[in-house]
Order: sequence, then C-alpha cells, then structure tokens
Amino acid sequence: MTRQSEENFKIKKFTEENIERITGNYSTPIGKGGFGEVYRGIHDEYDLVAVKRYIHGDLREEFMEEVSIHSKINHKNVVKLIGYCIGESLLTLVTEYISKGSLDEILHNTDISIPLDVRLGIAIGCAEALSYMHSMHLSSDSLVCHGDIKPANILLDENLTAKVSDFGLSRLLSGGITRYTSHIRGSIDYMDPIYLRDGCLTPRSDVYSFGAVLLELIARKRVKEGNISLIGTFCKAFAKRKGLKKLFDIEVANVSNENILEELARLATDCLRLDIDKRPKMNDVVGRLRMIWKDLRGGGKFSDAEVQNYSHRLSWSSEVYKGTLEDNTVVAVKKCVGLLGDWKEFFISGQMVQSQMLHKNIVKLLCCCLEGDNPIFVYEYANKGSLYNIMDGKKDFPLDLRMKIAIKMAEVLEYLHSSETGIIRHGQVVPSNILLDDNFMPKLTGFSGARRLINGSENTASDREQPACVMLVKSDVYDFGILLLALISRKYCDLVAQFSEAYNTENSGKELFDKDITAEEDITVLEEIGRLALKCTHVKEDERPAMKEVAECLRMIRRSWKKCMAQG
Repeated sequence: MTRQSEENFKIKKFTEENIERITGNYSTPIGKGGFGEVYRGIHDEYDLVAVKRYIHGDLREEFMEEVSIHSKINHKNVVKLIGYCIGESLLTLVTEYISKGSLDEILHNTDISIPLDVRLGIAIGCAEALSYMHSMHLSSDSLVCHGDIKPANILLDENLTAKVSDFGLSRLLSGGITRYTSHIRGSIDYMDPIYLRDGCLTPRSDVYSFGAVLLELIARKRVKEGNISLIGTFCKAFAKRKGLKKLFDIEVANVSNENILEELARLATDCLRLDIDKRPKMNDVVGRLRMIWKDLRGGGKFSDAEVQNYSHRLSWSSEVYKGTLEDNTVVAVKKCVGLLGDWKEFFISGQMVQSQMLHKNIVKLLCCCLEGDNPIFVYEYANKGSLYNIMDGKKDFPLDLRMKIAIKMAEVLEYLHSSETGIIRHGQVVPSNILLDDNFMPKLTGFSGARRLINGSENTASDREQPACVMLVKSDVYDFGILLLALISRKYCDLVAQFSEAYNTENSGKELFDKDITAEEDITVLEEIGRLALKCTHVKEDERPAMKEVAECLRMIRRSWKKCMAQG
C-alpha cells in the first residue's frame, strides 16, 4: 500500500466579532481546563468547530508559538487547526470539532464497550501522529515534540479514530535533537522522568508518555490512582514474570487476546524505560503496533485486512467496499476489476490526479495498491452516501442544504480550473459523484476521467494555451448547470430543454421547481438559480461563465436570501 501524504493549508485569522458569531456569543461550552474553556461553534465552511478561549491574555508569545507549531501539522490523526484570534483581551483557537470527546473521558468516565481492536486502533492513530511530528517532514532542520501526550489530549471522532490535540506545550526541536528548559510544564503522571529531572526535552519524551497511554488502554485504569502507579505495577510484573494477566481490563482479557495483550504490554514497558537511548523511536512503535494489529486481524495482505475480506459492499454497480484502517478510520475501498491495457492506465491516471488535490470538498485518496491485475484504491468514507441517493429518496432536503452543496461544488470546480492545479477538467460532475459526510458536507469524487490540461513545474498556461484550456473545462460548467437544475427540481431527465422552454414562454421556472422548497419567500432565489443554470448550459461554450464567476454569483444569491430571511 502506498500512502498519500497531506500538505499544509492556510490558517484563518478571525476577529473577535467573528468568534462571537461562530460561538453564538459563547453559548455552548463543551470543555474546560486550566487554560480556559472550549465552546462548540458553527462555521460556514466547516460546519461544527471547537473554539478554545484562553483565560490569560498576557501569554501572546506562547500562544503564537502554539499557533505556529500547530499550523505546520496536517495529518489525519491530528486535530485540524482552522484559525485563531488575537483580541485586546482575547486569545482563541478554532479547530475542527471532534464528536466523541477525549480518550480520558471515554476510558474512565463512561462504561462504553471498547473492543481490543478498537483500542489498538486508537494507539496506532496516536503513534502515527507522533511519528509524523518526530519526522523531518515539517521543515529541513526541525521536528515537533508534543510535550504533553495523555488521554485528555487524545480526542476521538465518531469512529473512535484518535486525533491528537493541544499543542500548548509543544516545541520545535532545531536540528531534531533536544531542547533544554528550566521551566518544566506538563502532566506529571505522564511526564518523562528524565525531562522532569534534567529539563531535557527530546522525541523520546513523547515515547515515554505514549507508553503510559498504552498501559491505560489495555488496563482501563488511570496511570496514577492515589499511591498506586500503573507504570510501576506493570514494570514489576514484567520483571518478575508473573501477575501480568490480572492487570489487563477484564473486558478484553480473554484467552484469544492473551498474546496480543502481552505484546502491547511489552511495547509499553519498552517505551517507559528510564534509559532514553533504549526506548524505541515512534516510527518503530508504529511498525510494531501494525504487526500486532495484523496478528489480531488474522494476518493476510494489508488491503484484504482493511476491508475484512470484502464482506461489506457499498455499491453493486462497481466493486466498492466499506473497510477500516489500522487506526479505526472508516474507508471506502474500490477494487478495479476488468480494466485492461489503455483503460487501466487511463483510470489510474485519473486517480493520481485526485491524489494530488488538497481541498476539503474533494474526497481524499488515502492509499493505493497497484500490484497485480486489479488495482485497489482506498478513499475517505462519506457516511451519508451520494447526492443521487439523497435526491432520489424521500427524506427532507431543505433549500439551505441544496444551496450549500451547490456553492461548495462550484468552489471545488473553481479550484480545479485554476492555474494553481494546472487546470483540471473533472469530466463527470454528476450527483452520483458527489458524496456527503456526517455533516452533509459535499465532497467530489469520480476522477477516473479527470485530466490536467497544463503540464510543467509552474502549472501556468502560456497565452496560447489558456484559451484552449478554458474551452475544455466549459464541459464541467455545462455539467454543473445541469446539477443546479437537478437541485432545484429534484428531477434528472431533459432538464435543459424543459427549463429553457419554461423561461422562454413563461419567464419563470416555477412549475418545474421541487414543491418541497417552493415557499413564497424562496421563489426569487430559485428563479435566480434557474437562470444561472441556463447560462451554464448555453449551447455556445464561450457564452458559458467561468466557475469563478458562478461560485461568486451563488454566494451573492445565498447572502441576499439569508439577509431577506433575517429581516423577516
């Protein structure tokens, strides 16, 4: 399997007014700590977000170091930083919202059943994040040491996939070696004793803290309860070679798991060695955890284990299956059967185009296997299925959601058609290629026919190439126009002809609009969308607008509609 790396993205700078609007004037607190409080908010682009408000406004230098470090990290097992705000008396971070809360809360304040494979997945997710931070990916001469790994700083999403959070104590280690400090901060129970004693912070400090977390996962006990140290208890049991089985959580301590639990305990105690040089590196920890995961799943090829022997098929028109990665990430796995010669190369080329697209509204290609006759591609999973299924069903489909989908897809196509990407024609902008996640955020897929129209390191078109490229992407504009008509009518057949005739004869598309969204206050908006859609489907390519113009027009329509709604 070849994994696709993720790149950094732009961090937003918010005003105090932005933060108040996003949080509804701090109306929904969801967490509290020594730093301040965390609130749930709603952001136009990201839907649910978490807003962390700091109490001490005099820590701006430390706050900006946290922003600087966190902004350099973009990994699927790290909470994504969206933006920040520095006000006169306000310091806030805006991050993605992680639904299940912290590992500490799940382990110790709930009775939720957590099978061993899920616990192992949580450990793998955290380890992969740390391995990434400890690598030299972020810059040529520095790496990141988290500095405060503990269950409270490991958040879990709806699939119990780990997301490392809180970079307030993180440090860049110049040259990737060590950093000394006389001002030691962090959670004592999880802190490397060498760091506590000498003030010497190294990547192996995170390894020690991870070992403590791993023990909590297999014992479901806090690392320190009163005078009892879980670390000391496990280390003594290993040294004496007895009493180890009694320390495992009874929920997972059965005969079939015995060897797996012992291997995890051995790995944890290796991480907890007092001799720093004898602790494993995080990339070695990841490797050992993956081997344990394969043993737990019964071995076999990596791709076969991911999809559990292709038992949960998602699509009957093509071989797409639901699967799970080692870190509990739910994925969609596409097995390409029957592709021969040029068709196989054509399909793979489209997937490679998709793998290079870094946009929140494009389905991520996570990894692939090109060995053998049947290539396998692993994508992020969209829980709500395709737009086609939503439109074809009977569930409520409000106008606001339809407009969000239209705007996000217009913005994606604007991005694809820009010189930033090399001008890419998607070629199949249809409802079945638009997937929706848990928050009904749309994500474009179906890149098998996609082609980059400009090659070269700079990805810019010459004056001679530009007009030809613009004409080629106008087929996407046409498809998008049909998509708009489908969204406002909830129909598919012969839409351009029907709407064209309606506007030519009645100067209105009202009779074709979906009756579920034809409230009196919405008709004007629907008419504007209908007219824009007909511009996109103009028979002459050069008369169709560019996607940048379409996206801006839709945003203006939505703003105007929202303003009218707010005014009653």
